[in-house]
This record gives sequence, C-alpha cells and structure tokens, in this order.
Amino acid sequence: REQLLALPQHTHELTLGCVEGWSTTQRWSGVSLIDLAAMVAAPPGAVITAESVQPRGPFRHATLSHDQIEDGRALLALRVGGADLSPDHGFPARIIAPNLPGVHCTKWVGALRFEPA
Repeated sequence: REQLLALPQHTHELTLGCVEGWSTTQRWSGVSLIDLAAMVAAPPGAVITAESVQPRGPFRHATLSHDQIEDGRALLALRVGGADLSPDHGFPARIIAPNLPGVHCTKWVGALRFEPA
C-alpha cells in the first residue's frame, strides 16, 4: 500500500451503483489503471483481473475490459472523500471505474493480473 501511495495519485468523482438499486457519487483517489498497465508493460488490449483477499465468494474477483482500463478515471482506489478507505469500503484498495456495477468494483484487492484479451 505504501508503494501504491508513492505513485502519482488521481482523483475523480465516480458513481458506485449497486444492483440493489442504490447509488452514491464520491471523490475517489488512487492509482490510475492506465498507469499500472504501463508500469508492468501490459500487452496492447490487455484485460485486468482484480482479486480480493477475501477467501471465497462470488465477487472476490472481477475482470475489466481494455476499454474500461483505458478510461482515465478507472482507479485502484486507496481513498474516498479524502480519507483512507475503511475496511467496509474495501481497505487497503478497491477497483472503481465509470459504468462498472458495484459488484464488479472488487474490494480488498490483493492482486492485479494483466493478461492478453
């Protein structure tokens, strides 16, 4: 987490929408997925799979498309509203991206995998 905080941070207002019908718009801050893809020399058109540290459950991982990664607002979020994420909101890091349903905004991210599409 400290290494992630040392990278350039980006802040965007993004809406997190739940399949249960509620949504919230917050100011999320973290590392751009585009920046992370460049750092690891991800192949052109790569997809990313975010894996949670939670041991099981249907939403412990999600795969984002190349188009979602390339949206400059897609983040590995470390903060919300200027404060560190709480455990309930996904500390130490979570995925947040425009037009990505909340169930795919993986919480408690422990690993990211960039793979060819």
